[in-house]
Amino acid sequence: MFKLNQKSLATMIGAVILGTATVAGTFSFADSVVCEAATPVVKSWNFDQDAQNWAFIGGWSYSGDATTAWDAANGGCLKVNVDFSDDKDQTWSEVKLSDGTVTNATPIKAGAGISQVSFDMYYDASQLKGDAALKAKIYAASTKGDVVIDQPIDDMGTAKAKDVPGTNLKKVRVRAILEDKVTSDIGHLELSIVGYLTSYKGAIYIDNITLK
Repeated sequence: MFKLNQKSLATMIGAVILGTATVAGTFSFADSVVCEAATPVVKSWNFDQDAQNWAFIGGWSYSGDATTAWDAANGGCLKVNVDFSDDKDQTWSEVKLSDGTVTNATPIKAGAGISQVSFDMYYDASQLKGDAALKAKIYAASTKGDVVIDQPIDDMGTAKAKDVPGTNLKKVRVRAILEDKVTSDIGHLELSIVGYLTSYKGAIYIDNITLK
């Protein structure tokens, strides 16, 4: 094992920044860990002990049912049971999840601003055949009712997903760079799991949702 002093660390960070283009949109979190780590956390959910009030609140172009529950797997996470069986021909079918404690009365304080959203997703890749894929969407409204985030995540970075030992799951870390920095307090927040030409049925696990 080796250790880095402050000067060496600064040199490495500088090399990463100089060697990486800044692109608006979304991309896999794994390629830019240093950049995200430097941004202060505004709000996070780690699901270590419970579901932290996240629940299924409905769908869009989604015919199935969905349930949420806390699961001890992977150190604690949010288990979401989905059923896209009847929506396999849909190119955008949403399962909407939300933290019910985020309201106009008890909002997420934006502080200096929110510019990115990240989370871990565990899924059964064997159910995604051909063009089938899982995508996501982040949506948020301010305490005044204005839409402050409405951002699809078309590329979840699944090409770089890693196998989870002892399971049939793969894990991907997803990060969305928001098109506009959010400076208003958030009174409603949604994370949608989106089915694209898929009949995926079963569990998907979400963990470490973070706003920065």
